Amino acid sequence: MAKYLSFLLLFILLSGCSQKEKVVEVIDGDTFKTANGERVRLLGINTPELSEPGGDIAKDYATLLLLNKNVELKGDVTDKDDYGRLLRYVYCEGRFINGELVRLGYAETRCYPPDTFYCAKLKELEKNAIRNHRGLWAFRVFQLPDTLPGSGHKRTNFGKKAISWRDAGKYCGQIKTVVGRIVASNNTGRVCFLNFHRNWKKYFTAVIFSSDYDKFPPNPEDHYLNHRVRVTGLIKEYKGKPEVILKSPSQIEIID
Repeated sequence: MAKYLSFLLLFILLSGCSQKEKVVEVIDGDTFKTANGERVRLLGINTPELSEPGGDIAKDYATLLLLNKNVELKGDVTDKDDYGRLLRYVYCEGRFINGELVRLGYAETRCYPPDTFYCAKLKELEKNAIRNHRGLWAFRVFQLPDTLPGSGHKRTNFGKKAISWRDAGKYCGQIKTVVGRIVASNNTGRVCFLNFHRNWKKYFTAVIFSSDYDKFPPNPEDHYLNHRVRVTGLIKEYKGKPEVILKSPSQIEIID
């Protein structure tokens, strides 16, 4: 009963705390600017950076949905992010834009507590997009959640093809098994970084987002530190360095 009342109260707050703005610029697939100068970041989703594969496609679709249109903005618990952007659920012409981008495969779900009001709905839309290979899910742009390469293959199928973490940058856009030792780690509360070199700005990193923390051992930054591991996933380039996003503990195995 208490859980239901809390949910009802949050729903009332979300319904009552909304504002309407005109979109004058779409910055990328999940960020835009309003006529009053505010930058808005869509809650509960993530699209590729413009420098990443699919980033231009996600931006083009967001532009089609939003540019020069009046939108309704609804908040959750957190008002702004660390960059000063409003965090909002966005509605336009009867469409839930956050959900629409996920439904058609131009965005993946990425919810950070405590802003999780629509998380279950977005995850369901994501499952359908993955199942039907919609949008960017038809290509190797997003890491499949709770799934290893080939949708069902076991890790042992990839062990013989393991590569060194030093060579990970050569395989961006490919699903590989990477072997190395976690020599440094950092948990910001929202993201946990497992670094294979102390110069984390340049070398390979495995990344766990807080929305997936409950799937992993407590304090993953300590659990995997100083261990030799085998990591399997889609290698992506982010800010000039290779990384793998871990959405399931089955993607990382301690081997020492």
